[in-house]
Amino acid sequence: MKALFYPFLILTLLTTGCVKQNKGGAVLARFEGQTITTAEFKKKIANLPKEFRDAALRRKKDFVEEMVNERFLAREAKKRGVPNKPDVKELVDTAYQRIVIAKLIEEEVDKKITLEPDESMKYYESHKEEFMTPLLLRASHILVKTEAEALEVKKQLLAGADFEELARKKSLDNTAIRGGDVGFVQKGQSIPEFEEAAFKMKKGALSGVVKSQFGYHIIKLTDRAEPSLRDFKLIKNILEKQILNQKRARLFKEYVQKIRGGSKVEIDEKVLATV
Repeated sequence: MKALFYPFLILTLLTTGCVKQNKGGAVLARFEGQTITTAEFKKKIANLPKEFRDAALRRKKDFVEEMVNERFLAREAKKRGVPNKPDVKELVDTAYQRIVIAKLIEEEVDKKITLEPDESMKYYESHKEEFMTPLLLRASHILVKTEAEALEVKKQLLAGADFEELARKKSLDNTAIRGGDVGFVQKGQSIPEFEEAAFKMKKGALSGVVKSQFGYHIIKLTDRAEPSLRDFKLIKNILEKQILNQKRARLFKEYVQKIRGGSKVEIDEKVLATV
């Protein structure tokens, strides 16, 4: 059972350098002159992914044991000079740079982004074209090998033959088992020849013979779902995130340009091509 808790040790090690340890709170554990407090425990738990956090809270004693193990491992690594190894120093330098950059962006970009109470609604009202559902067509077809067969199928349909029954008997593709039903499609989701014909048709209409790489089609348009404006309430949260992301990207770009000043960057395209 102890081995199953190994991921918690890895996670505590990964988060050790990312947050400042809080020494406050009651003492949970004492060992060799060191302590682990409730504040440290809570901080560790808070920085775990939710699925691990729930498991750690169910097995709190084991998690404290892993925090103790972390201290012993860190001491042993220091004793063996691991922090002074070149590859470790490189990793530490990289991690340090990422952490301080993330903090800088948080302070200079993230904390300066705000969203007015009615901003998302105003955006919605002035960009309604972005929130329209596409035109959807539902079609059925009968696919045969030759043009002559397709003309015969069309003749039978015009004479009153049932489309679904004929599709089950004659159509060559796997839609035959559904009476030829292709389902709802929007532009760009079907082959060009099929789409060109279907999007010109009215509901209930039959096409002429449509040739494609697969053979010859007779198409019936069974339904049309016209474009409609999506309800603001359904997309409000998504829209707010979109606006905040746009603001963040814009402010980040402006901030980087500001700190770069007029610095000129020269990139050697020839050298770059060799990388």
